[in-house]
Amino acid sequence: MKHCRLGIAATALAAVCTAPQALAHPHVFAEARMEIVGTPEGRLASVRNIWRMDELFSSSVLFDFDRNRDGRLDEEELDAIGAVVRESLAEWGFYTFVEIAGREVKMRAPDQIRTLYQEGQLLMFFEMAADEEIDLKATPATFSVFDDSFFVAFDFAGEGAFQLLDMPGNCAMAVDVPDPDAAAQEWMAEISMLGPDQSIPEDGVEWGSILSTRARVTCG
Repeated sequence: MKHCRLGIAATALAAVCTAPQALAHPHVFAEARMEIVGTPEGRLASVRNIWRMDELFSSSVLFDFDRNRDGRLDEEELDAIGAVVRESLAEWGFYTFVEIAGREVKMRAPDQIRTLYQEGQLLMFFEMAADEEIDLKATPATFSVFDDSFFVAFDFAGEGAFQLLDMPGNCAMAVDVPDPDAAAQEWMAEISMLGPDQSIPEDGVEWGSILSTRARVTCG
């Protein structure tokens, strides 16, 4: 049975359908950055995502949204891309995850996704505000961006890809970059714990989550 899901920019304004096994490796790649914005009191205000999409995906977006066929994306066409992306990614939480004390923090959907087309690549910018009060002085928080189906792979190029903004001076950040070999060992460990009446999940394990880079923020 095929699994159907909406692609990250709904390239042809249609669902992308593929066999479950195909979801074990990514089809779209993005270089990612995240700005974690706080308040002087040490509370979480919002997170800002900056994604640079791969050339192949970007070229397909250019083909689909260049309505006047002039070989570039004007302001109106870029706005249309942002609107389609915002609608399609809402179902997936915009691939943005914030956790405290083992639970997920609810983040508000972005008001707008801004886009640019630069040197053959599509860039996306959007901000998500915290939907609840998060005191980082009391509880550390973990920030990550991933697609749990691994249809989209996000690459954070080291610690510099995460930035703290408007945080108190006693706030610190530690970035955890995953090891693919360790992820494989984790997969084997999960499989070994299955009972005789349990089956292996179709995708084996949520690779997007396991291979995601995470930033942990503590204040004081």
